[in-house]
Amino acid sequence: MKKIILLFILFATNTLHAEEHYFVESSYDSGTLQINGMQFAARSYCNGITIGDEVVFLDGNPDGTCSNATIIDLRTSTTCEVLCHAPF
Repeated sequence: MKKIILLFILFATNTLHAEEHYFVESSYDSGTLQINGMQFAARSYCNGITIGDEVVFLDGNPDGTCSNATIIDLRTSTTCEVLCHAPF
């Protein structure tokens, strides 16, 4: 059983690393993040995401052409729901 769990963790980690990574360029007190030159407003509290953190889009679009997106912070392994906006 432990081997199966370990294989799953390794597979999940490698899958995330296969995705394109982006960096948090700015973070504002209002909960707005700048990623890939686009604004994303937090729909929920984005626990501990800071400037320079590496993120992967689990759904949505890093170009901001979406209504909602989910990102995962690779430093903290936490996810965050965001709203997509126009570029700065």
